Amino acid sequence: MALGGIVRGKIVTLRTPTEADLPTFARWMADMRVRRMGRIWHEPAMPATWKERLTEQSKNERYVLWTIERNGEAVGLVRIQISVGLEHAPGAHLEQFIVDPERWRGGIGWDAAFALHRYLFDYLDVQRVGTALHSDNTAALRIAERLGYVEFAHGHDVYYRDGGYSDESWVIIERPAWEERFASEREYEYESVVSAD
Repeated sequence: MALGGIVRGKIVTLRTPTEADLPTFARWMADMRVRRMGRIWHEPAMPATWKERLTEQSKNERYVLWTIERNGEAVGLVRIQISVGLEHAPGAHLEQFIVDPERWRGGIGWDAAFALHRYLFDYLDVQRVGTALHSDNTAALRIAERLGYVEFAHGHDVYYRDGGYSDESWVIIERPAWEERFASEREYEYESVVSAD
């Protein structure tokens, strides 16, 4: 199964990360706004440590990491885990989905999420995608709902922060729901989401 490459949305591109992205990744992981909204991908560290992390990431064929880019600038990252096996149909788990806090509320999250899900369902042919979201991350929950995710489990008082606890919502979208919701966009009204670069 070929994974990664370039995934194009309307305003963003998901591309293979480069070493030049690593200081930006480290900055996001240290940003309290990012840390408050959900799981981060590794703690902040020295650039050499991030190079090691990127090397480790590239060796694990079940994980895919993209830099979200807009107008030539890194504006976020996406990391997924692919599940395959005889026991269950191919699926994916969204591990991290981070948008630069300075770019929030600019349409980047929706465009990147939609392009990613078209890649997963229409190119990789997965049967379901799941993720866990902080229950007070309203932006992520709105995007998930718009895509067609439904909650299948709810954890109470999972995270402690800001002097109190917050819940966690486990959500899933399955292929029939995706195909029903986006049936009119099967032929892609804008640029193809996948290229071999």
